[in-house]
Amino acid sequence: MAPRRYRADRRQAAMAETRRRIVEATVALHAEQGGLATSYAQIAAGADVAVPTVYKHFPTEAALFTACTGHVHALSPPLGPEIFARATGVEARVGALVAAVFACHRFQRPWLRLGVHEAALIPAVGAIMDSARRELHRLIALSLAPCYGKAPPPALVLLFEILLHFTAWQRLAEAPQKLSPEAVATAALLALLGADQEKKPAKERSRKGKSKP
Repeated sequence: MAPRRYRADRRQAAMAETRRRIVEATVALHAEQGGLATSYAQIAAGADVAVPTVYKHFPTEAALFTACTGHVHALSPPLGPEIFARATGVEARVGALVAAVFACHRFQRPWLRLGVHEAALIPAVGAIMDSARRELHRLIALSLAPCYGKAPPPALVLLFEILLHFTAWQRLAEAPQKLSPEAVATAALLALLGADQEKKPAKERSRKGKSKP
């Protein structure tokens, strides 16, 4: 390798390492105290770099929050269409969705517990939350596809979004009864399946009831 190429590769590796330290320091601070309370000076101290170095890698708040979100999501349990790979009927697909969403809530709890409230105050966080909401909407539609195709009832999708939201999971997870993760998921699943039945046409519910022995 030519000396110039070698120096360039080392410089790029050093920049990547600095960027990694900045992101990890920011992620840790956001988990501890949230985005509003975190300053670039604190990030620089945590990453052991100068404040201008933080601005060099992340000149805008949006760029910093996006990088941190990507870092957390890369470590989180999977949450995409692949969660339905082994699920066929609606009940199995909704169960897979509940399990995957709640697994992500458990992992992302340190950041979401403050992020859901900061979304209205920090534009970058609000944009990230909006993107997550759109992805959840897509997954809800996929979970209901066996019954409704590509266009499930909007009111049903909205109800699913409410019951799957982090704050709903948090209320269940922090209940005085000390519910296990499995009990929390089961409670949400029963509520979602019940909501699905209520939104189905009366004739379809009637046919299902008559099919029982």
